[in-house]
Amino acid sequence: MNVQWLRTLFDEAQTNRLPKAPTFHIGDIIHGKIEKINEDRTALVRIGTHMLTAHLQSPAKEGGAYTFQVQQASPLLLKMLPQTAKTADEESVIRHFRLPINEQTKALVRWMIDQSFSFKTNDMASLRQWMQTGGEKEAQAIKWLLMHDLPFQDDVFRSLVALQHDKPLYEQRMMLAQMIERLPPNETLTKLASFLRDMPELSSFSPERVYQLLKQVIKQQDESFSLLQSAAAEATGELKEEIVSLFERMKAQQLLSTSDAPLRHLFTQFPLLIGTHATDVTIQWRGKQRENGKIDTDYCRMLFYLTMATLKETIVDVHIQQRIVHIFVINDTPHLSSYVSALEPSLKKQLAEHGYTLSTVHVKVPERAPTKKRLLVEPFSYKGVDYRI
Repeated sequence: MNVQWLRTLFDEAQTNRLPKAPTFHIGDIIHGKIEKINEDRTALVRIGTHMLTAHLQSPAKEGGAYTFQVQQASPLLLKMLPQTAKTADEESVIRHFRLPINEQTKALVRWMIDQSFSFKTNDMASLRQWMQTGGEKEAQAIKWLLMHDLPFQDDVFRSLVALQHDKPLYEQRMMLAQMIERLPPNETLTKLASFLRDMPELSSFSPERVYQLLKQVIKQQDESFSLLQSAAAEATGELKEEIVSLFERMKAQQLLSTSDAPLRHLFTQFPLLIGTHATDVTIQWRGKQRENGKIDTDYCRMLFYLTMATLKETIVDVHIQQRIVHIFVINDTPHLSSYVSALEPSLKKQLAEHGYTLSTVHVKVPERAPTKKRLLVEPFSYKGVDYRI
């Protein structure tokens, strides 16, 4: 099982979308609920998380959910489309926008309908091109574009596809370093190979060491962008393709890290040596930013995913409220609870030294879903979490 694969599905499939006001173009198809009919014959329409005022071409009932087509963008004029069966709904969207006819596209459109995303004409033109292969990676990348309100641009799309590379990040780095070392010496490429082989190491799990590690990782990631860009400019052929793939994979981490004051969401993935064991570490952090620009460490949530030599795939979900810490360890190792209980007093003491109070450490066994492939980390929601590995 590859290190980087993971799915965290949240209650009611909620996602942490940026609350930007939507913009529409003539021909867009949207799904909305009529919240109120106004005296001037306009209606208050809920579209996703937004409430908009629109003119309707046909009578509608308050509380009713409808599919509309945009007839005019400003002021917003909506034409009600005929109600269809749930199965035919996605098929009518696929026909209308001439999307590729395959199961992945059908499932993606069904998901967009369920999540109340709008079908914008310009975005559907890009989706039509990207889903020609009908691949799972392409469909997942499009979901991330929508969930993070990212632009439907080729370079952004490619980065989110690259994030789903078949190899763990540490393997991809080692493979690229080996490719470079087989070539005649080149200053830029030699420097890149040395950088790729220099993986961070974790000798202990003390708070001080973990903090130093994260600082080192941030510094290395900043350096990696300029190095990869310079190397890509000098490389050719297959080597250039691999360098660009790694660069786009790193860029995706920035795209999935969002800031919408006062909330911040950080996503990072990096290789790590724990003793002699190499692994990828994926970290998600969500919390508030104080008025002075610093992160509020009293209230936040962190999600860690990594594989270890003995415990294998492990998720650690940390909730902090008023400096009170709740930890959930998701792993299927037998009798793990007893080992965790033995370490609790030491962990409690270390956290207390930094002003935190450990409330609970729970061990959960992940649900197995053998018929479903795992996907990469999905964005945080504001609801509970359902773990599947």
